[in-house]
Amino acid sequence: MASISLKPDHPPHYIPPTEIYRIPSDTSTTSPIKLRIATGGAGQSGLIRAFAEAFIAHQIKTTNREPFAVAWMASDTTLSFNALALKAVDMSITYHPAAERIALEQGITDRREYAWRDHWMLVGL
Repeated sequence: MASISLKPDHPPHYIPPTEIYRIPSDTSTTSPIKLRIATGGAGQSGLIRAFAEAFIAHQIKTTNREPFAVAWMASDTTLSFNALALKAVDMSITYHPAAERIALEQGITDRREYAWRDHWMLVGL
């Protein structure tokens, strides 16, 4: 659920990436960013980096496309939906089903897919 209103004809807003991922063999820092992802814990844990590098390698291998980059924008659920509304990111990874339903109703996103939960608790003596 975004705390700002969606303006469909608004030009994309720029949010600086927290990190930019390329495949290790791409030593260029000029390969263009083709996917921008807003999320919190999945980026902090390194999961987005692992997914991004595997996705880029797969796309290069299977489609013969040129190397490209994936950007991670550190955020929480509300900031992720605001970034989607501003067209500053292409997708977000959130874990708040009620907020996701509201974002669908607001037209901020066109679908939601369950992938995983990224919160764990270690307990013991």
